[in-house]
Amino acid sequence: MTTNQIHIEGNQLTISARKTPLFVRIVLTVFLVSLVLIPLAVTFFSLTYGDGPHIGIVFSFVLCWGVGFYLLRIVLWNSVGKEILTLNPETVTYVADYKLFKDGRKEISTSELVTEIIYEDEPNKPLGRLRLRSDLTSIETVLQTTIVELEELRKEIRTRYNTVYSK
Repeated sequence: MTTNQIHIEGNQLTISARKTPLFVRIVLTVFLVSLVLIPLAVTFFSLTYGDGPHIGIVFSFVLCWGVGFYLLRIVLWNSVGKEILTLNPETVTYVADYKLFKDGRKEISTSELVTEIIYEDEPNKPLGRLRLRSDLTSIETVLQTTIVELEELRKEIRTRYNTVYSK
């Protein structure tokens, strides 16, 4: 089954992010490149024309590259981000995939699995997110998808695990 954002293949269920406008991605990428180059320029000018190495150089690298790494995650998520739910017989595994790296790995058992749709409060847009609960743990997707797609997703999970609907 393939829909706009949701793709099910075998035991993997993938929810893809809607791409942000190209202009926004270009602006974020230019800002990211400048954050990478600023500490290099500060180091060059400080060593060439300044008093030599000092703690400010290290501070500029840590600050700019720390913010740059966070901005890289935002750019990748808005360009190629996706959430992968792996439906194994005993567990459901969640991974946020940024293409260059993966993050946010969570795992819950399938015993007494409850599927819920979290409705978003946006007028004229029937969007929501999926929540899977089991015992004391839960997995919530981050990406918003249409309620119709989420209902199809719930049916797929229910047929695999005979789960309980909620809300």
